[in-house]
Amino acid sequence: VIPNLEQLELRHLSDEGQFPLNFFHHVKVLKVNGGFGDGFPIFPFLRKICNPESLDLEYFSFRDGLPCKGDVGTPSRIKELNLYNLRNLQRMWRKDSELGHILSNLQTLRVMFCDDLINIGASSLSFKNLTTLKVSNCEMMTNLATPLIVESLVQLTTMEVSNCTKMTEIVAHEGDYRQTIVVGNLKCLKLSELQSLTSFCRGSYTFNFPYLEEVVVEVCPKLRIFSEGVLNTPQLQSVKLNSFDKKGCWAGDLNTTLQLLNIKKGQYGRNDHLTISNMFPESIEIWKKNPRAILELKNLSQMNFYRCSSLKYIFTLSMLLSLKQLERIDVQECNTMEQVIREDEEEATTH
Repeated sequence: VIPNLEQLELRHLSDEGQFPLNFFHHVKVLKVNGGFGDGFPIFPFLRKICNPESLDLEYFSFRDGLPCKGDVGTPSRIKELNLYNLRNLQRMWRKDSELGHILSNLQTLRVMFCDDLINIGASSLSFKNLTTLKVSNCEMMTNLATPLIVESLVQLTTMEVSNCTKMTEIVAHEGDYRQTIVVGNLKCLKLSELQSLTSFCRGSYTFNFPYLEEVVVEVCPKLRIFSEGVLNTPQLQSVKLNSFDKKGCWAGDLNTTLQLLNIKKGQYGRNDHLTISNMFPESIEIWKKNPRAILELKNLSQMNFYRCSSLKYIFTLSMLLSLKQLERIDVQECNTMEQVIREDEEEATTH
């Protein structure tokens, strides 16, 4: 036993018996580089030589889930698991795998550059203590997890997903799943560089996020709506365009805010400018049906109305006065418009 060794990196493992029992007993942080070797039984091997709190697995080739065979014994003390560049790994956990038991103390999971991974499907037992989940650069992943797995993340506070080019939704749509999904402790959700993402979930589920207070959506050009169903986010007051965005944007609810962000990004990419135009049909629809949602954008300094063929007027006086930061209004080629500002008592039910 090496008594004072706390961090260790091993490369190109090939023989389970090449180290004595408990040889690295005091190691807390272990990195294992497999040199793209085939499914070495990493977890039974680790139980023989050490029991780390943090484990990095990189450059392995796992064809049938993370390998686990033999006597699994009691749960490991692994709290942090980082998976990097694992080839051929389509599913992390097989249905008959004991890894859910082994990793039942897991708190942080990071998955990076696992190009063949379909999703993070796992037993609910393995994620019962997970607080942080970060997934990036997984080329083949089209969704992150099933509704059942998402609901099992009862301790999760942070979820970050980035640079997964084929991902179309975060939570897979399963038609036979019950209608309400509670994500009880999630506080921070960050979605970045997801070129194919169209929604958080395409299903009409009710999502309850009682503690969600930070949402960052950065370079997700196809994201038009968070979910088709009911959304409960009582603590959420803004959506940010990046991690450096201090104020963010809020239009009363998450779905409307995402729609407005897409409208603004399409023309200017600025939080304080907004264009209403037939060129952006969503903007016309929101302005006609729910203009108060747009007026929730308190930091607007400039509004542009361009080719709004269906609008007869833009504001009532009370609407205009509610925009305290507004400095400029541009109106161009709105041929049917009769008035820019209409008296409140004249306000019609539609524009």
